[in-house]
Amino acid sequence: MKSSKINLPSDPLTGISIRELGNKFRNGLVSCKEITSIYYKRIEILNPYLNAYIYTDENQGLTWADGIDKLFSCGVDLGPLMGIPVAIKDICSVNEMPTTNGSQISSDDITGPEGNLVKKLKSLGCVILGKTHTVEFALGATGLNKYKGTPTNPWDEKIHRMPGGSSSGSAVAVASGLAPFAIGTDTGGSVRIPASLNGIVGLKTTKNRWPTNGIFPLSPTLDTPGPLARNVKDTKLIFDTYNDTTNDQKPIKLDNIIFGKLKEPFTSNLDPEVAEAYEIICDKLENLGATIEDVIIPEANEKATLFPTIVGSEIISAFGIDRFNKNVEKMDPVTGNRAKLGLKVSSFEYIKAKIRVSKLENIIGKYFTKYDALISPTTVMQALEVDKSTIGGELHERSLLASANTQPVNIFGLCGISFPIHNLLNNKNSKTLPIGLQIICGKNEDEKAVEIALALENYLGEPQLPDVSKFL
Repeated sequence: MKSSKINLPSDPLTGISIRELGNKFRNGLVSCKEITSIYYKRIEILNPYLNAYIYTDENQGLTWADGIDKLFSCGVDLGPLMGIPVAIKDICSVNEMPTTNGSQISSDDITGPEGNLVKKLKSLGCVILGKTHTVEFALGATGLNKYKGTPTNPWDEKIHRMPGGSSSGSAVAVASGLAPFAIGTDTGGSVRIPASLNGIVGLKTTKNRWPTNGIFPLSPTLDTPGPLARNVKDTKLIFDTYNDTTNDQKPIKLDNIIFGKLKEPFTSNLDPEVAEAYEIICDKLENLGATIEDVIIPEANEKATLFPTIVGSEIISAFGIDRFNKNVEKMDPVTGNRAKLGLKVSSFEYIKAKIRVSKLENIIGKYFTKYDALISPTTVMQALEVDKSTIGGELHERSLLASANTQPVNIFGLCGISFPIHNLLNNKNSKTLPIGLQIICGKNEDEKAVEIALALENYLGEPQLPDVSKFL
């Protein structure tokens, strides 16, 4: 029941960047423990409505924060992320925290011990707030989870809408001010999709830029971890700091950029609002002096066969066929049905698909000798109603198109970033739900993708966030 008596603390990042929050720690204006306490208070108040987190440990988090404060007081500086709280997707192992992989099936042994990604975040001085909800085994783009729960998209306090998946809780936590940033994973769009539907920024890194050990191996061929943040400025700081490198990529001017504007199949089945926002942003880029050329990549249609062949085979391999067959009926029906496709794949078909993916990487790579980036809508739709998106629901089939524009990026071995553009619409008659623009760059051109998105952010302004006080 809503109550006006609830006193929700302000989001510590209101009006400032992650870098500026870190400088507050260094200048003694606020302590890491104070900021961490505020996030836990916000989680306590809002998580019952939003269901972003599946697990938190306030005592552990505050203990870490207190330790960070002591390091600051001793003159130790671990870098720009020191003291910054972070949320971790619940397919990533974190010492002393449970890993459910979004499932009622015990599978933490498959995920394994804490991996290099989490260890590096800790070494940078990040405070881990807890674990965020995920689609079961990260195999799904809608964000729905029948058994562990589906987070609530914070842009609609009246209707439970899709948060996007599979990094559903991570995106909701960031958009709602329940974490400064979060870690997700992206096998077929699982960072970019929830970023798009929640109105934040999500970076799909190039394969092997960030480590995957200690993360449930949905698809070793396609899995890529990545950050979700409220804006590109913070995303750049996170990516550069994690990589322990000075970004040599010079600031980009949009009037020097040649964009390939992806057409079908990337423009098939678009919501009218998504199509309108896509055209508006392309027009704005042209008005700035950017070159926009229509591009059709027919190979994108191969996702329909390559993705289920590879992912279905590899998730079954992760379990072992006997263990998989024993447990598949206990899975969320959507997850189970998708995973079972791997049972029909022969070793010949799997190897053939892997070879084709390698060839596609070379074929698609040639586009980036002409274009600085390819662009498309991140998702073909805005956030659908959860009740209508379940099996048997009138929008179930449409909900499965959530990854239509993101899967090819994984299949092609590229990197990509989703940037919110719904504010370009002047929709005064109904609520404007988030819409994302997908900016795609070549293999290992992650820095370039971030810089292009940053130039766009500098032009359009930082993304607006939802008013979560409406849930109270």
